[in-house]
Amino acid sequence: MIAVVHLLWEPLGPTPLRRFLASYRAHPAGADHELIMLFNGVSDDGLRALNSELEGVEHRRLVLAKPLQDLAAYAVAAERLQHERLCFLNSHSTLIAPDWLAKLADALDQPLVGLVGATGSWASLRSAALNALFLPNPYRGVFPERKLARKLYREMELERAEGWQPPPTLARRSPVSALTAVLQGLAPMPKQIRHFEGFPTPHLRTNGFMVRRATLTDLRIGDIRTKMDAYGLESGRENLTYRVGRSGLRAIVVARDGSRHGHENWPQSHTFWQADQEELLIADNQTRLYANGGLERRRLLSAYAWGRQADPNPLTNGAAR
Repeated sequence: MIAVVHLLWEPLGPTPLRRFLASYRAHPAGADHELIMLFNGVSDDGLRALNSELEGVEHRRLVLAKPLQDLAAYAVAAERLQHERLCFLNSHSTLIAPDWLAKLADALDQPLVGLVGATGSWASLRSAALNALFLPNPYRGVFPERKLARKLYREMELERAEGWQPPPTLARRSPVSALTAVLQGLAPMPKQIRHFEGFPTPHLRTNGFMVRRATLTDLRIGDIRTKMDAYGLESGRENLTYRVGRSGLRAIVVARDGSRHGHENWPQSHTFWQADQEELLIADNQTRLYANGGLERRRLLSAYAWGRQADPNPLTNGAAR
């Protein structure tokens, strides 16, 4: 049986869990599984709010004493669970197609496949940092002009707050707040340049992925203390996709129609920040940023993920939400 592990993080409140459970009820998994709710350092007050959402939902609980980064929490869950295969869904994940679990499981059963997920990317934090510093990098000539890019990044940062709606125009920042934003952006750049590879850096995104428990244990995730550590494990020099490949196994993106895509074909899979994401199997806050955005935003995000293979479409009524 497969363990489907859904991460619960108290600061987000009950809304993401409510959204996930609605999608879980609406889209049959298509494979036998046990639903595991992973309480990531949730307080007693937070537990009461989440319990009300979970009434009537058959599930098992794992409770972590203190909050951990997503991938660190998954590593602890893998130690505690005995299931042969584990499917991890982060707090923002929602299921948007039937038989989603069966499609992931079928892909993982293929020869020499060690990791499968709903989305992948070629994006590089190193190349993005070099671009911000006006240094040579593969994003040069691909990203929109800087003033527009800054405006779009700011809109997306604000939109991450639940319920935020973009105003007709954004308020002009004061010189002090503008300088503060610049300095905050510069702070992580040394690590991004040192510890990440340049574009393209193929990596499965960890919002929704499946792996054999033995494979995950062998990867030795190690100590993940900061968000930058988590980014490194997802897309850094020693990311999960690279480690799996080093062991002779492949990482595969699985589309809504069940088709399977190696990293060289991810831009054509139309699952993440490309076209209308019409083949997306599991959505999250990042895919919604793209789906809810206008063409300018889509161009920026698609360029970040796919460089010169970016191919965003205008908004349509079929956008994956």
